[in-house]
Amino acid sequence: MPGVDATPRAWRVVVACFVSAVFAWGFGFYAHGIYLVELQKAHGWSTGLISSIVTGHYVLGAFLLPRIAWAIGRFGPCAVFLGGLAVTGFSLLLLPSITAPWQLMVLYALMAPGWNATSVAPIAATLGQWFDRKRGLALNLALSGATVAGLVVAPSLLALIPRIGFADAERLLVAIGLVLAGLLVVLFVRRGPLLPHSATARRPGLTAMRHWHFWTISAPFAFVLTSQVGFLTHLVPLISGRASAGAAVDPGLAVAINAIAALVGRVVLGFVIDRLEPRRASALCFLVQVAAIAVLAQAQAPFVVYAACAIYGFSVGNNITLSPLIIQREYPAAEFPATVALSTAVVQVLYAFGPGVLGVLRDATGGYGAPLMLCIGLNLAATLVVLMRPRRPPPIGSQAAVSSGT
Repeated sequence: MPGVDATPRAWRVVVACFVSAVFAWGFGFYAHGIYLVELQKAHGWSTGLISSIVTGHYVLGAFLLPRIAWAIGRFGPCAVFLGGLAVTGFSLLLLPSITAPWQLMVLYALMAPGWNATSVAPIAATLGQWFDRKRGLALNLALSGATVAGLVVAPSLLALIPRIGFADAERLLVAIGLVLAGLLVVLFVRRGPLLPHSATARRPGLTAMRHWHFWTISAPFAFVLTSQVGFLTHLVPLISGRASAGAAVDPGLAVAINAIAALVGRVVLGFVIDRLEPRRASALCFLVQVAAIAVLAQAQAPFVVYAACAIYGFSVGNNITLSPLIIQREYPAAEFPATVALSTAVVQVLYAFGPGVLGVLRDATGGYGAPLMLCIGLNLAATLVVLMRPRRPPPIGSQAAVSSGT
């Protein structure tokens, strides 16, 4: 269907996916650092304990991800998004009431399928039903919601907590997010005309893991998102208390600056990505973060901290969207949804350990120096692997793909 990319109906799906991304990343990604601080204040639980529970949440969700493309094909994208929003919202509304670590574990386990039903894999699979030539632009614009989440949700939560308390602030914002995202999903998200019948098959996606080509995409993004998720989860406690010449760093402002820069970086990339080689663009994003982390490891002055957060943020959003864009360029359209879901699952299994590893390392060393060095090492490894250019794999499901182990 050649004209589908330009239809208003297709772009309304992008709007709904954008708002879903705001909810998913606002409360299921950027806010983890805020939950960590508030739970420590209320219960005295260690950074390592809370971070490890967040890690378990991501790991559990990763095992559910290969089912996302199948679920969208079986039940439709609207049902998948609404189910994810409902499960996540229920868990978040109960979060301020917990009194024991096992309760936090239960809630994060419940949130795992909700996060995965409203984030990268379902958004990519849904837009793949509506966009072909402009899929990269549509995906980048929809996933800009992840960046806006850092700009709107986390700073709003930080601003409201001193005024009305953590419980009321968190529940108010979650309720608003649920109503907005749920309404737009109900109104706009439908099955699209471009869904290939083979896109929802499970076995072909698993076959992709036998090829080095798959790992040159999944491994570097697993490394860099382990670094990124861990870094952003700990950003608030990392910079809290820093000051120079009587001026203190404002964590809420730092998070907002990071998010603004991420939004600018994502929008800029969205309009030029079709003219760029996405592997080289990915390597550049990884190295930009290395420079920013190196500065933040030493910076005390608020201006320097804010500048480093801006530099880091410029590539944050792009690191989420570049992996699907590489898959779009290097895999057939029929394999796009299943391959994105499988790659996202592999990436999430590894990056799930980011918050926990950084938290445990911080507790063991008494500071964030060692965790930041680990983040730098992961980004450098990711840069090397993503620049490896393997030969194009045989179509998944072909005899060559089934029999080849390379």
